[in-house]
Amino acid sequence: MLEQETRELLLSARDRAAASGVRATFVLHREKSHLMRIGNNSVSLNTSEELTRLDIRVIDGRREGTHTSLGHLTGREYVDEALAIAAAKAKVAVPKDYEPIQECVEENIDEADQDDPALAGLDPSVKSGIYAEVIDALGKSYNFSGSWSSGRTEIYLVSTCNSNEACHSGTDQRFTVVLKHPEKKWELQNEQTGWKAVDVKADEAISALGSLLPVYEGTAGVRNEPGLYTLLLGPAAVAELMLYALWTGAQGRMYEEKIGWTAGMKIGDRVFSENISVVDDPGDDLTFRFGFDRAGRRRRPFPVIDGGNLAGLMYDLGTAAKYGRAQTGHTLESTSMSIAAGNGPENPMDAIKGLGKVLVIPALHYMNLPNMSKGIITGSSRFCATIAMDGVVTAPIFSTRLTDSFRNIFGDVAAVSPRRVSVNLSSTYGRRAPVAAGVPSYMVCRNVRMTDCADSF
Repeated sequence: MLEQETRELLLSARDRAAASGVRATFVLHREKSHLMRIGNNSVSLNTSEELTRLDIRVIDGRREGTHTSLGHLTGREYVDEALAIAAAKAKVAVPKDYEPIQECVEENIDEADQDDPALAGLDPSVKSGIYAEVIDALGKSYNFSGSWSSGRTEIYLVSTCNSNEACHSGTDQRFTVVLKHPEKKWELQNEQTGWKAVDVKADEAISALGSLLPVYEGTAGVRNEPGLYTLLLGPAAVAELMLYALWTGAQGRMYEEKIGWTAGMKIGDRVFSENISVVDDPGDDLTFRFGFDRAGRRRRPFPVIDGGNLAGLMYDLGTAAKYGRAQTGHTLESTSMSIAAGNGPENPMDAIKGLGKVLVIPALHYMNLPNMSKGIITGSSRFCATIAMDGVVTAPIFSTRLTDSFRNIFGDVAAVSPRRVSVNLSSTYGRRAPVAAGVPSYMVCRNVRMTDCADSF
């Protein structure tokens, strides 16, 4: 956790700012990150970094100024200089047409519930060893690639609003391995996540990839025709689609500016099938738990979709100030999305018996939003996609593109898994900001439009 010297340095800067009448917020972001990449069956990148950022925001009437200093906090002069820069920016900024709200830590928080020293200091040889185990077990005749990011994130937040402090420390990781046939070009992928070093297991990757090899090796790929299909979506596909759906449909800014697909709707309106419920739940152990947001608000479970109905809109500090709404604890990188489990059978193949031809799509790739205001998303199958006939997987499928609305994709859901898993949704760019979702291990969606079907993998 944060060492006392750094804490006292920031607290004294906060107190001096308050004494001089400056409305300021200090956010310290530290990360210890390691990244390993695999290419052509060997380690292609092995790199690590430790970074410290100090973000300062100053409010001067309707003006505000922000400044970020990158580097170790060397002393009082370093912090005072960063504060002076932010204050100078505020003085010359263009006034806003609304009153800015200052960050204010609601209560003292010091959390490290998901911090594993073993993962923060994981030796790269452990990573290369697990990759080697997977490659040796499945055969070096295939081409293996992948990446494994791991690290620790620390955030410390104080402001001149009051004397409270909020501190967070947590570890996270995302493991990916891709098996590619050198001639036929099909690809299989396994992803794993977690906040403990032991959460990534070679046996899990070997089992997941190995179970699909007979299908891909023994059966020719199938080209689908465009049309409406029943889809058996895997957890990654469910998480990615819902993440986009909430970003464009449940954010206060999207709603207020009428650019999201829920514009014109009201709380309580039906948006999805009645067996879909989603809560932003920072206490869900399948997510990377974060007990406060960057505005200092204590985060609590926040229903977004309840039984298929729109239950809530998420307002960050800036949007709340601009439109006169209440903050909801969403001034942060992303939510702790938690999708409720269902009452479908444990085995996903049992869930699609009697449904005829079903496209099994574990994950979607190359995703985009052709029409945000109508909630239309597009994404392509790529890894591990197959056809199942009456609950039996029969063949791999060529790359097939989904293009449909969120309301249609989640509007006719035939079955939802009774078991939930964690899906890592973190970006690998910018500062470390771990994001994970707790989602059902599968979802069966009927009458979903597939618009483009390739002639190859």
